[in-house]
Amino acid sequence: MSYTNSTRAHTLVVLTLASLLASGPADAIAQGAPGAQRDRFGGVMPRVGQPSDSFKVAKIGSRWVFVTPEGNAFLMLGVFSVDVGGSIDDLKDTHANRIVVKYGSKPKWAEYAVKRLKVWGFNTLAEYATEYVLPTTSQYGHVNAEKMPYVTMIRPAYYGLTNQWNAAPGPVKDLIAGTDPAVYAGWRGNGTPDVFDPNFEIYANAMAGGSSPDAAKSPWLIGIATDDADNIVGFGPGPELPAPRIHPHIAWLVLATNFQQSNNDRLRVKYTDTKVYAKYAFRDFLKAKYDSIAGLNAAWGARYTSWDSDGGWPSGKGFLDESGRSSWVGKDYDRLTRATPGVRADLDAFLYEFAKRYFSATAGASRKKMPGKLVFGPATFNGWGGLTRKEILRAAGESVDVLQAAVTPQLLELTTRYAGDIPIVTWTGVGANPDSSLWRYPNPEGWPKTQQERAKLYNTTLSRDFNITTPAGVKHVVGTKFWAWIDSWGEKSNWGLVSFLDNAYDGKEAVRARGEDQWGFPVGGEERDYGDFLTTVRQTNLELMRQLTDDLARSSTAPRRPERR
Repeated sequence: MSYTNSTRAHTLVVLTLASLLASGPADAIAQGAPGAQRDRFGGVMPRVGQPSDSFKVAKIGSRWVFVTPEGNAFLMLGVFSVDVGGSIDDLKDTHANRIVVKYGSKPKWAEYAVKRLKVWGFNTLAEYATEYVLPTTSQYGHVNAEKMPYVTMIRPAYYGLTNQWNAAPGPVKDLIAGTDPAVYAGWRGNGTPDVFDPNFEIYANAMAGGSSPDAAKSPWLIGIATDDADNIVGFGPGPELPAPRIHPHIAWLVLATNFQQSNNDRLRVKYTDTKVYAKYAFRDFLKAKYDSIAGLNAAWGARYTSWDSDGGWPSGKGFLDESGRSSWVGKDYDRLTRATPGVRADLDAFLYEFAKRYFSATAGASRKKMPGKLVFGPATFNGWGGLTRKEILRAAGESVDVLQAAVTPQLLELTTRYAGDIPIVTWTGVGANPDSSLWRYPNPEGWPKTQQERAKLYNTTLSRDFNITTPAGVKHVVGTKFWAWIDSWGEKSNWGLVSFLDNAYDGKEAVRARGEDQWGFPVGGEERDYGDFLTTVRQTNLELMRQLTDDLARSSTAPRRPERR
C-alpha cells in the first residue's frame, strides 16, 4: 500500500492464548456469552498488537482484523444512520417527537440508543449517525455518556456540488450536468464531481476536520469514510459482471461533457469559473501520450482538427468539442461497445487517473486533518451485486486503509485482485414490510415476509461474508454495517432495527401490548404484533465474535503483518 503520509508500523508481539488471558483484566460485557471478554472498545482477546492512540488494521495469519487502541482484535458490527426520524408517519406523528416523550430528551435517547445497540451485539456507530450518539463533543456541546467506536464521513462529492457551508471559493461542477441529454440518457438524480476542479480538494480539506473539536484526538474515532458511493455516479457497478444496473464510465462522461459550465439548473448554482478542469486534464493526458492531434486521430480513428475548440461544443470539430456524437466514441456510455479500441483503452487509462485524483484529494485531506485515523473508501463499492470498475478499485487500494464493498466469493476474488491485499467492510440490509410498521406498503421484490425470515438472511449473509476466503487463502472481511437504525418512511421500507414507535423488532417491544423495557421505558402500542428479528441478530453477532476469538487463538503463533495506520 502507498499512502500520502508516512505509515506508522509496529512489531506485533506473538503471545499464546493462555498468556493473553492472564495478562490483565478485561471488561466483561453484559451482552456477551458466559466468559466472553472485551476491552472498552469492544475488542476481543487474544491481543494482536501494542496499545496505541488509535484503531489500526492488521493481518493476523490469513485474517485481516481491526486492532483497538488497547491492542485487541475487533470485528466491526456497525449500524448506519443512528438518528431519529422526522417524518409524519401513518400514526400521525414523528419518531423525533415520540422519543422525547419516551426518554425526556434527545440526549437521553442517544444514551439508550447506544445501550440498546450493545445489547444487540453491535459495536460501531457507522456513517450518518447523529452527533448526539457520538462519544466526542458535538457542535451542541453534548457528549454521549454511553460510548461506542464510530466512523464519520466527509462527502465532498455530494455537498461540494453546492458548496454547502461555503467551505470552498465556489461549488464543484457536476460532469453529468454538462452532458447533452440527446446523447447521455442515463441517471441524472446524482452527479459525478469534477475532481480536478481546485474547489474539490479545498472542499475535502475543509470537511475533513469534522465538527467535533476533540474528534482528531479521540481513540473512539475509528476513521473517516471519503464519501457515499451513491453520490458518485460511475463508482457503482461496471459491466464485468452481470448486474441489474450498470454505471456510466466516468472517463466517457469527462470526454462527452461540455468543457465549460456557467450554471447548474438542477442544483441552482452558478459558476464564476466556468472551466471544466477534468476535460482539460483528459486532453493534457492525451497530449502527453500522443503529442500531436494527428497521433491521437491515428490511435482513435478520429478526425479532430485541434486539441482545443473548433466550432464549439457539442458539434464542433476540436477535441474539447467532443460530446459523444462522434462515431469513434459512440453513445454507449456504460459498456463502450461502440467506441474504437484506442478510445476504450484511453478511457480506461484516464479512469484510473480520475480515481487516483479523487482518492488523493479525499484520503489526503483525511490524513492531514485526522492524523493516525483510518481512511475508509466510499460506502459502498460493488453496488447492485455488480463489480466496480477495476481502475477505480486499483486507485482505491493504493490510497485507503479499508475498502467498503459488497462481496460474494466471486466479487471478493475480483475486488482483491484489483485493489490488492486490503481489509474490507461490507454492508448488510434487508426488510420484511408485511411484518413491520410499514405493513401497508408493498414488499420489495425478493425481500422476506417475516422478521424471522429476515433474521435468517442476516445470519446467512454475515456468516458467509465473515468466512469468505480468496483463492490466496486470505479472509479480507473485517466487519459489516447494517442499514439502518429505523425504518425508512421515505422509501416505505422496513430497513430498521426499530419501528417508528421506537420499539425494537425483538418480538417483545414491537407488539400491541404495552409494557416496559429492561430500563423501565415504555414499549409496545403497535398496530400489530411484529416478529422477532433481533434475537437472531444478537446471536449472530456474538457468534461471530466468538469465531474471531477462536480463529485468532489458532493463529497466535502464525506470521503477522505489522499494523498499518
